[in-house]
Amino acid sequence: MKVIEKIKLDRTESCGSKSPLSIMLDAIRKIKECDESVEILMNDYDWLLSLKYILQVNDKKMKVEEKGSEEHYLKVEVSMDCSQSN
Repeated sequence: MKVIEKIKLDRTESCGSKSPLSIMLDAIRKIKECDESVEILMNDYDWLLSLKYILQVNDKKMKVEEKGSEEHYLKVEVSMDCSQSN
């Protein structure tokens, strides 16, 4: 899997003009191939739940996999779900 973008989101630095969810979705939209992924480090579990929900209700064919932790951040990898044939 080729990581095309890495993002680190911190809940104590999340104020500003762009929401953490928007930042994650902007990166995920760049995924065009089955072998591409986006790696996200976050320290707010609610952001992960929100991301999964947004992808589900918008019928995005993406896999969201928890990959443990790194530097006290939850590590998540998002990629296309290419397991189903069209």
